Amino acid sequence: MAITHPPLITATPGDPITSEAWNNVIVSIKKLYEAYNQSASQLTIAVIDDGDNHVIKNAQITLTSEKNPPVIATYAGADIKKYIVRDISHGNYKLFVEADGYAGETRELVVPEGNAPVVTKIEMTKTLQQKSVANYFGLSLVAANSAIKEAGFLLNRIIDSHGKELTQADIKESGADVKVLNQVPEAGLNHTVGGPVALLVSAKAAVEQREKVPDLKGLSLNEARVALENLGLVLGETKTISSK
Repeated sequence: MAITHPPLITATPGDPITSEAWNNVIVSIKKLYEAYNQSASQLTIAVIDDGDNHVIKNAQITLTSEKNPPVIATYAGADIKKYIVRDISHGNYKLFVEADGYAGETRELVVPEGNAPVVTKIEMTKTLQQKSVANYFGLSLVAANSAIKEAGFLLNRIIDSHGKELTQADIKESGADVKVLNQVPEAGLNHTVGGPVALLVSAKAAVEQREKVPDLKGLSLNEARVALENLGLVLGETKTISSK
């Protein structure tokens, strides 16, 4: 915006200055203030997560232009929940937005002449965060399950050494008694947070009670059945052999 000033004089020390010349200086200064006030606007920037639309409060916003030094936006909380730049001069800007856990965003921004407020919105996309997988070997299934959840991973499959697939109910019932033998991904590898982890665990020890089979020779079939049942055994398949 061009500013037309009234006639100004050039004076040297000791020269008199007329009231008209002085008034012209005052008018020129006022015009400069008016021009500045008219060209300064307030910029308001909303920064939100493009997934669930929540406000991102930890962003850093920088505006650069060829004519002006870099400007940093300030976050205003409470009911505003936006980033503010006050008294921004008109012109073309590049707007850079950064926040932990999000891909950086760059925008071209035009602040028009005048002092009308400028409002813009930036939607940011979360980046896939990765973490190193811990070593779960030797831990009980209960402890490994807790550690996997705490790390932000998902325990999606558990197989014991007998090939049986276990469930979350099995973790509660016998998870303290079995140990982790292997894992996928391997310990030390980077894995996406929220990604699946599979475990191979030991089988729960089973105790089998054994009974000595009694001598059933000479007993009738019914007598043999009763004798076995008294010991907690079951009579299996029988075969009658005829004697000639």
